[in-house]
Amino acid sequence: MTRLTRDSIVTTAIEVIGKHGSEQLSVRRLGEAIDADPTAIYRHFRSKDELLRAIGDRCLIGVTDDLPTTSWRECIRELCIRIRAANLAQPALATLVRGAPPRHDNERRITETILARLGEAGFDSAAAAFAYHALIELTIGSAAIDSSLASEDSAARARIYAEWRSDYAALDAGMFPRSVGGAASLYPGTADDRFAYALDRLLDGLAGTLS
Repeated sequence: MTRLTRDSIVTTAIEVIGKHGSEQLSVRRLGEAIDADPTAIYRHFRSKDELLRAIGDRCLIGVTDDLPTTSWRECIRELCIRIRAANLAQPALATLVRGAPPRHDNERRITETILARLGEAGFDSAAAAFAYHALIELTIGSAAIDSSLASEDSAARARIYAEWRSDYAALDAGMFPRSVGGAASLYPGTADDRFAYALDRLLDGLAGTLS
């Protein structure tokens, strides 16, 4: 039997999630997959929650590597785009790290990078903390909203957005005049485009507080 490590347990757990979904991951099922007594897992993880956080953290590997150094804004913008992409690439894993503060290395590197760049830009600790939360909540929230369509190709997503625009256009214009009048402009471009727009406007606002 292969020697168990934290890394090997996480790898097997990800395989189990791929087959059965994160809701069906249990210590018993994981024990069967690694061909070991389930209690062996607790020699490497203090709890199932700690294991789940480690699994979720795996999808964030590399997001802080080789970030732009031209400006604090470009660095943070690129990092947020990468975080969102990582969440969309593995939504089942990403959900495991959304509900609590950072507790593993990749999450902690993200926090440290954002706070460091904001500090270098001139934000004091309190302002940097509020900015950090705004950036992370926009990024993770966008990924959570878009995750249901993440597996669809661009043509399928375009058709879905067109259907949604039609739904708005078909509303009672007397009750929802702005929605009907603006229906053709809703859901423009891609979800990536819309996230980039929101992120840029948030960064504009943050930059404005420094002047």
